[in-house]
Amino acid sequence: MSIDKILKELEKCEYKVSTDTRKDISGSIYFALKGETHDGNHFVKDALEKGAVVAVTDKKENAGENVYVVEDSLKTLQEVARKYREQFNIPIIAIGGSNGKTTSKDLVRDVLKTKYKVFATAGNLNNEIGVPLSILSIKKDCEIAIIEVGANRRGDHKFLLDMVRPTHVAVTNNGMDHLEGFGSPEGVRMANKEIYDWALQHSATAFVNKKHPDLVLDSEGVSRVLYPEKELEYKTKLAGDYNRENIELALAVGNSMDVKTEDALRAIASYEPSGNRSQVITKNGINFVVDCYNANPSSMKASLESFLKDSKNHKGVVLGDMLELGKYSLEEHKKVVKYLSEQKLDFLVFVGEEFKKALVGESLKHLWFPDSEKAKDWFRGEKFDGFTFLLKGSRGMKIEKILE
Repeated sequence: MSIDKILKELEKCEYKVSTDTRKDISGSIYFALKGETHDGNHFVKDALEKGAVVAVTDKKENAGENVYVVEDSLKTLQEVARKYREQFNIPIIAIGGSNGKTTSKDLVRDVLKTKYKVFATAGNLNNEIGVPLSILSIKKDCEIAIIEVGANRRGDHKFLLDMVRPTHVAVTNNGMDHLEGFGSPEGVRMANKEIYDWALQHSATAFVNKKHPDLVLDSEGVSRVLYPEKELEYKTKLAGDYNRENIELALAVGNSMDVKTEDALRAIASYEPSGNRSQVITKNGINFVVDCYNANPSSMKASLESFLKDSKNHKGVVLGDMLELGKYSLEEHKKVVKYLSEQKLDFLVFVGEEFKKALVGESLKHLWFPDSEKAKDWFRGEKFDGFTFLLKGSRGMKIEKILE
């Protein structure tokens, strides 16, 4: 089955693509993809019955009317996205890095929307499935697109950038994310450097935060915009002063794309954080700083430092395990415990087996729960009127359950 034939079918249905039969898929091209728990090939018939005009599958037994059998459904989706990308001659900005990718992407989107028709990755669809789906979601009248790119191992960034072919790139920072896949903090840095290496080879422009010497060094030779040019006063609903860097990137991109500074600052002030990222929520008389979409050692440290600096009396933290740290897990969880033992907090609540191991032998006054459900049950029975709590942990820990 040729890629061009699938592209023609996509053109007929205005590039509506689906991968999940539990959603509205009428009038779409359904790509049967294999996930960790589900194989989309089992739902081809279901997809057609629910209104998909064509299904793309890599299982021969699914052959039939309006079914295209290919060698690999995911590779076909990626190749279709590559070909579709060729139709655009517009600025396309790829944002990667360890921490703050999604918030940065959303802020850049809102700043650019004050002047242009903008597409941006929905949520954090930044992997080998999310990126091609994002590319295929760019409308023909789009003037600037922003694509978030993520990585779990070396080579991921190059693979995704070859698909996106951005005109501009940005690395938010080098942190300690996905250490299990990258092997070491140096491995993380080298993986993020792939973005600059790609930019150098393809004459893309890099937005580089000059407050990060490592980013300045790794981007040498690349056509680049160094920022911030000057410190600007701004209002924001984002909790945590670590978000300053995300805001500075958005302002730098806006300035480069001729957005008026006052419009950019207005967009940043209006931005509403969501998805458990740097949100401030008041519930039952308790203030929550909700920053538990994900966590790694660098983002955990930044969140704790900001929280302790900004919060006054009656404060506590509910921290979930930092996952995917591999051999660094015990050491990094112990660092968090040691740091907290030197701070003044009214309540320390830890959730998960990794923190349990790190707490062995520590005299720190704390509460520990095996999972967020148990922590929620305890929280429900306590009175914390006037308290402020930081909620932080890896996605798999679901620390936001405390809010239920």
